[in-house]
Amino acid sequence: MQVAKILRAVDTFLLVGDELIRPGLPQHKMRYVGPIGPYGEDVVDPAKASAAMFVRFESIPDKEQLLVGERGTADWTEILEIQKRARDVVARRVVNQWTGPNCEHIGSYIRHGEPDSPQLKFWGGAAAVALIILGFKSFGGAR
Repeated sequence: MQVAKILRAVDTFLLVGDELIRPGLPQHKMRYVGPIGPYGEDVVDPAKASAAMFVRFESIPDKEQLLVGERGTADWTEILEIQKRARDVVARRVVNQWTGPNCEHIGSYIRHGEPDSPQLKFWGGAAAVALIILGFKSFGGAR
């Protein structure tokens, strides 16, 4: 079983489905899926503009900096479903794209079976607000 640090350097045993977060702007998210890769790899990493792939937790260069976000599960049925979806994502070579699917979509799909990206929703909402403000300024200046 792998151990990661979580907020304030507390050791945490990783569960299948755990969200691993690389801090920064924007954050990068991976999923711990247990040693199911062809060579015992245990993390699905959808690197920027690349196809999702299996990597070893121990080989992640900044693993000491990773935070554990959404927790995984100890339920055997859920574990098997998560691992099945992880294999599917890697086999289909799903690419992490800026506009989606991004690393959050991919990780959410692996964990829950439904793609979701709060980060993309936030930036989409911010862009919509900016367009609305620009629209009001355009109409205001036309009088």
